[in-house]
Amino acid sequence: MKPIELKSSKAREYLKPRSPDSHKGQNGRLAIVGGSSKYYGSPALVGLAAYRSGADLVYIVAPEAVAPTIAGYSPDLMVWSYQGERLNESAFDVVNELSEKTDALVIGNGLTKEKSVLDAASRIGERWKKELVIDADCIGAVKKKGAVYTPHVVEFKRLSGKMPHEEIGERCEQVKALAAELEATVILKGKIDVISDGEKIAINKTGNAGMTCGGSGDTLTGIVGAMLATGHSHFRAACLGAYLNGLAGDLAYKKLENSLIASDIIEALPHALKTL
Repeated sequence: MKPIELKSSKAREYLKPRSPDSHKGQNGRLAIVGGSSKYYGSPALVGLAAYRSGADLVYIVAPEAVAPTIAGYSPDLMVWSYQGERLNESAFDVVNELSEKTDALVIGNGLTKEKSVLDAASRIGERWKKELVIDADCIGAVKKKGAVYTPHVVEFKRLSGKMPHEEIGERCEQVKALAAELEATVILKGKIDVISDGEKIAINKTGNAGMTCGGSGDTLTGIVGAMLATGHSHFRAACLGAYLNGLAGDLAYKKLENSLIASDIIEALPHALKTL
């Protein structure tokens, strides 16, 4: 099957319009489990990117040691805390409560790879019954049918056991095979992003060298989470996430070039969406 190349016309076709009669919460409610005493900016970037992608409500579940810092990034973020400095069983009741209030969950950003943390994350993934995006530290540790995975090349090897092929055609087949094996959707991030749900394959060429900055993967995940929460299919949410993240990065790069940081991608998202 020939891959779909994501361009503005295809992204416009995939983007679900918002009803003018909708009210608060009907356009996506996203939960994010992330953050630790080492990394607390990561889940904030996910949440702010989700808001700028159209999500109505964004909740971040974070350890009490860093929750006030995360909340300090923006008054728009609703931060729910639990005891400790990193993810543990204290978070379970908070996540359970939010499962009734939200449409989708992002897990992994800034959690760290400590065994106890990943064990707790795995249990959350097992219990979660709605849409799920698995990113960063949780890739390889949390597995769930129907989820969306967002690996870079090293994380892809962690999932599949093999490094992605340099040739794009071979790489597409690898991503498709992994998605089919996981019964999930996979976005392999790179100079050319490759997306597959095990049947369809898409490639995305938006993005630039300035997006090697830390946090650009978090912004992608936030967009995907928002799209899932607003009712897009897994494949379309993944495609829109890759396309819009790269396009916002390209718009920011025109002004900032290699001074680009992840927050600039978030600021450019409204312009990127307006082009559609």
